[in-house]
Amino acid sequence: MNSAAQARRLGILAALLGVAAQGLAYADTFLKCVDPATGHTTYTNQAPPKGAQCTRTDGSPVSVMGGGNKGARSTAVKVSATANTSAGSAAAAVDTSTQKTRDGTRRQVLADELASEEKLLNEAKVSYNNGRPLPLADEGVGSPKYIDRVKQIEQTMRHHERNVASLKQELANLKL
Repeated sequence: MNSAAQARRLGILAALLGVAAQGLAYADTFLKCVDPATGHTTYTNQAPPKGAQCTRTDGSPVSVMGGGNKGARSTAVKVSATANTSAGSAAAAVDTSTQKTRDGTRRQVLADELASEEKLLNEAKVSYNNGRPLPLADEGVGSPKYIDRVKQIEQTMRHHERNVASLKQELANLKL
């Protein structure tokens, strides 16, 4: 899949998740986080990775602030309190059939994205070959170039594993 098509799918996913996530507390909010160093996008309902640029699925920004102790590994997340002022009001009310359609669309987008991530994960696992990928023509098994490539493949595999787990969790949280 090309990057433009993937970006469109991620945009649709973010928009649909935003509609469904309105009015939920942070713990139930799905975040889209982009690592500025690698460009990897991760969806999570956990504290975002340090240094990642995150937005809630409704498009409101999330600022990530480190803890007071420099040695601490915990990350505090500050979510704008004004992100959803109409939640619970008559203006936010949606009739049952419209909500069912939205929920069905959301479920389908999540299922499609899960299938895509699972495919990418399987490709990464095949490439990783249990930590022993086949060396390329210009690298030896112990060469620094080979070792760097193995690490990159492993990072990609772990990234897809986290995305698959997050998408499965989000699908499990959907009301039937």
